[in-house]
Amino acid sequence: MITMFGNGFQQLEAALSAREQAQRVNASNIANADTPNFHADTRTFADFLAAEQHRRSGVSTATTHAMHFRGNNNGFTMESPFQSSIKTQRMDGNTVDMQKEMARMSENQLMHELTVRLLKGRLNGLANAIKEGSR
Repeated sequence: MITMFGNGFQQLEAALSAREQAQRVNASNIANADTPNFHADTRTFADFLAAEQHRRSGVSTATTHAMHFRGNNNGFTMESPFQSSIKTQRMDGNTVDMQKEMARMSENQLMHELTVRLLKGRLNGLANAIKEGSR
């Protein structure tokens, strides 16, 4: 049913789902900040969005050679200042950096709110079109 509204709604729905999954990862990392030998989950919104889009499209990507890049990766990665590929490990073996996790959680919350506002704007636009069409 949502396909009748266009691809934009599907993209916003996938983005909201990915934001929720990213928020769960951030919350889990923060909750386990004092757990010895806990390794922080470093998956990001982009990882969840790609998985969500892959799940929704039903298209399987395959490589023909082990050295080929997977997905949309062109070999270059852009890192956010909130994400680092270097894991710092404390004396107890825990790799959670509370400042980075809190920053990632705040950023994700703001982006979730923005996505909800975009979705609400599209729905308001549809409601206005329906109201004007019934005149």
